[in-house]
Amino acid sequence: MDTNGKIRTVQLSVSSGLSVSGIVGIPEWWPSGHRAGVVLGHDLGTDMNHPLLIRLQEQLTSQGFLNIRFNFPFAEQGKKRPDGMATLERCYKTAAQALLGDPEEAPAMLVFAGLGLGAKVASHVIATGAKADALACIGYPLHPSGKPGQQKPEALFRIICPILFVQGSRDAHCRIDRLELLRRRIGAPTQLVVVEDADHGLEPVRRGTRTAEEIDAQVLDSVSTFLQKTVGS
Repeated sequence: MDTNGKIRTVQLSVSSGLSVSGIVGIPEWWPSGHRAGVVLGHDLGTDMNHPLLIRLQEQLTSQGFLNIRFNFPFAEQGKKRPDGMATLERCYKTAAQALLGDPEEAPAMLVFAGLGLGAKVASHVIATGAKADALACIGYPLHPSGKPGQQKPEALFRIICPILFVQGSRDAHCRIDRLELLRRRIGAPTQLVVVEDADHGLEPVRRGTRTAEEIDAQVLDSVSTFLQKTVGS
């Protein structure tokens, strides 16, 4: 890890006979500083080693945030079809608990975050009662690809902590105008960062004008700014 912190590989026991891999990022001077932890869930079609999640973990660690990225069971088992939401939620909660297990090193504040599916699961976990101080959604899948009329955003209406949406302007799973309308109905404070010429995975679109490095920089800066305002010291 290119940071002053260190990483620790862990095995997370989701249920009897079901475990997944995780990687904890530990800041150099933890538990001083922010005393905030961040949980990072991955998207469909990838796993915890998605390059954006790796870079985000490196940034969080260097900025003093304890954090964990982890596999959902389907990714751990090399499957393409995702687990049911109940299993995904249980796995996400297990990852969060891994940061809270040691009372002497546990963060005082907790941010749930994710890329794509990971963001959706994080929202469901908070909506069903888990305590979080903020939610960061990167590429939130508001609707199926190309079907903006098929939205199921009910979980977002039950969240009271601040929410960040970082969305590609060309995200087939989240039309920006639909998300703007939705934000007016969400009771929690929300912020939207639109990343121009980026798709659902926050990668450059064809014939776009921006490089992958420029897009990455905007995504990482957006998350960093949000965390500093919501849970930073």
